[in-house]
Amino acid sequence: MKKTVCFLLAILTVALTACNKIAPAASDELPQAAYLIDEAIIDNICVSLQKNGLHNVDVFKVWVKDFAGTSAEKTDLPKQWVKLADLRGDTFACADRWEETHDYPDADCRMTAMLLMCDLLKVDRPKKSYDGTYLMMDVDAIENADKYRMIQERETDFTTLFGEIPIPDAGIAQALPQNWEEHGISFNSESASLISVVMEDTMSPTAFVGHAGILLDEGDSLLFIEKLAFEQPYQVTRLRNTDELIKMLSARPEYAAEDGKEPSVICRNNAVIGRIISE
Repeated sequence: MKKTVCFLLAILTVALTACNKIAPAASDELPQAAYLIDEAIIDNICVSLQKNGLHNVDVFKVWVKDFAGTSAEKTDLPKQWVKLADLRGDTFACADRWEETHDYPDADCRMTAMLLMCDLLKVDRPKKSYDGTYLMMDVDAIENADKYRMIQERETDFTTLFGEIPIPDAGIAQALPQNWEEHGISFNSESASLISVVMEDTMSPTAFVGHAGILLDEGDSLLFIEKLAFEQPYQVTRLRNTDELIKMLSARPEYAAEDGKEPSVICRNNAVIGRIISE
């Protein structure tokens, strides 16, 4: 009998440990975040993406596990869920490891979001060509690596969605909504949405999407999935509300506007939900 009890306790301990690796603590301890390195966390996030109707989740998992295994696993980055304030480490250490093990460019935030949206994203009137400069690295990767052929097939949709757009007289807050209206852009999902950080170009009166990620509404919490940048990790953050999302994005200095420019804008699909206000 004692052996049976001890065996059951051991099984329960293993199960609880696995659960802690997969999901963050109770909602009163949010926000929490994790880099997508641990296999159990990756698998669980992919289940959430599938449940919410996102596309190409199998391909996304391949991208994430490739990056984790070759570029992130042997760094000092946290491997499990932690409080968002404690998510730190040398993310730039991943860059050297990526370049040592790959002969093609890594994906970035916009490419990752586009992969997951796929046919949920509609662009009725895409621009015929892209003549801007901000997406040069994205376009180079998309056009020259077979790994990104799914995005290559929708390259004009991609550049219409994320490329430079004129800033209207009403200001940068109207730039992305106007772009969506002009080109007939829509993202057809009840529980998932595209988060875009819209920034003003320092050299011209245009705006562009400087960062993008996918936000899942899971009822009791929000789940934000993003690729931080080229050759930097995939990250997932569980939040109570969009106010916490705005605060998290505002804490990143790379999204702050230059002096004399309007604060960058955060959009959920085509609706403005906040601005990047640096503390």
